[in-house]
Amino acid sequence: MTARRERRVFRGPVAGLLLLAAQLGFGQGSEAPSTETNPVSRADLERLGATIRAVHITVDNVFDLTNPEEDKKLYRWANRVHVRTHDNAIASVLLFHVGDSFSSRQLEESARALRNRGYLAAATVEPHGYDAATNSVEVEVRVRDSWTLAPDVRLSRSGGKNKYTIGISDSNTLGSGKRITALHSSNVDRNETLIGYTDANVRGSRVTLNVAAADNTDGHRRELEAERPFYSLDTRWSLGGATIDQQRVDTMYDLGHEIDEFRHDTKLLSLTGGVSGGVVGNLTRRWLFGVASDEDRFLPTPATPVPKLLPQDRKLVYPWIGWQLLVDDYREMSELQDIGRTEDVSLGWNVSATIGFAKRQFGSDRDATLLNTQLQKGWETGGAGRLLLFSAGASTRFERDESRNTQISINARYFQRNHEKNLFSVSLSALVTQRIDLENQVLIGGDNGLRGYPLRYQAGERSAILNVEQRFFTDWYPWRLFRVGYAVFVDAGRVGGRDPRANPTLGTLYDVGMGLRLSSPRSSGRNVVHIDLAFPLNRTPAIDRSQLVVETRNSF
Repeated sequence: MTARRERRVFRGPVAGLLLLAAQLGFGQGSEAPSTETNPVSRADLERLGATIRAVHITVDNVFDLTNPEEDKKLYRWANRVHVRTHDNAIASVLLFHVGDSFSSRQLEESARALRNRGYLAAATVEPHGYDAATNSVEVEVRVRDSWTLAPDVRLSRSGGKNKYTIGISDSNTLGSGKRITALHSSNVDRNETLIGYTDANVRGSRVTLNVAAADNTDGHRRELEAERPFYSLDTRWSLGGATIDQQRVDTMYDLGHEIDEFRHDTKLLSLTGGVSGGVVGNLTRRWLFGVASDEDRFLPTPATPVPKLLPQDRKLVYPWIGWQLLVDDYREMSELQDIGRTEDVSLGWNVSATIGFAKRQFGSDRDATLLNTQLQKGWETGGAGRLLLFSAGASTRFERDESRNTQISINARYFQRNHEKNLFSVSLSALVTQRIDLENQVLIGGDNGLRGYPLRYQAGERSAILNVEQRFFTDWYPWRLFRVGYAVFVDAGRVGGRDPRANPTLGTLYDVGMGLRLSSPRSSGRNVVHIDLAFPLNRTPAIDRSQLVVETRNSF
């Protein structure tokens, strides 16, 4: 069985007749047609107003059997039993069709959209075969499949607590691009048995569907979401809806120990939409709107009949309106947050803001104004190999002339190439709150960046965590299955203010450590296994001298 499949999807009949006529010499005298093996530049294709006369899709199998290192019995068997992604699943992601005017932006955005599908390990979209006689070009779409059908067995440990997941999942069921999941997981909060289904292109359309149902040791979760989203920068409208019904137990923490709990029932119903004028230059502006009903109900649990602090029930029904600005400015990079894969990094502005108005006459239990804003931006600083990524967010709810549940967050990450292809990384995250709702906590610990300490160790009203890493990317590729890297790191974290349930804070906490990183370009998703050994530098006698952290993250 070959490691490659190539098909031609849609060939324009008019373009084909014109090409045949050109080849026969009609309308050209005795001169042969001018067909370039290598296309002119993308900018020239756009300037000439070239059209797309054909789209070719090539789906490479998981293992490349033309590579002697992969032409082995195990890999041949894996390719044989793997169902490769169907051409129509790839075509449903593309932003162009036969007969369209050539657009470099659409090709680049299509390649990013394909790489964003977890079941594809790599994707390129390139023009070729420009024909001057018909002023047309072909587009070659080439992807490589990941292995998607497998038992899902994950064991992890962070902050001195273990968690596991066992089940089966397939993010590309029978090559269709649909995800089916059946899992049982256990973590510090609950045990959960979940089944789910996700379809990013329902019946080949742009409509997405997500369905999930879970039974938990502390309740249940039911989710249904359907949307026709802004699937590209030039999409003119979106429309969707979602409903969530969840019952769970929220546990409050201090010094890594449970100090309070209560039952939390949530019911959410939302309808959303948006309109846009599309891309103008490299800018996309969107008007957003919707209506939401968000109800939270809090009750004591049998284990804690009298909670220390029981949050107040809350029901907010409100229409909202918003605005978003996007700047199309991406870079293709590698060995940044993953190993051995192309990473699409956005450097352009992404700014959004929404305002909602909850009223008693709409069914709310109070009058309130809800504000939310988000910002993202990236910069290549000081020449090649240096990158700064910044994001920030702020939200609040105004009730009776005062703000409640105000949260302001920032996250900044700086990367610098050094020691050939290796990477120095610094990240800073901070959160400031005011009159935060009692079901929320500001926490730092082994599960959110302070790897040498127990999880959910310190609680307060504001937090800051600094992580400094030297990352090393190796060429070691065991069994052609795993990419290997490693890191040394220093973490520092601090909370300020006082959580009303918790003890006074302990000041700034520090740890140092080292870790191994494993990533598989063969498997679906962009998961990186972290195996870290961290040592707290200012521990108390109640803290172990070292913490072993084993977990799966979506970045290095």
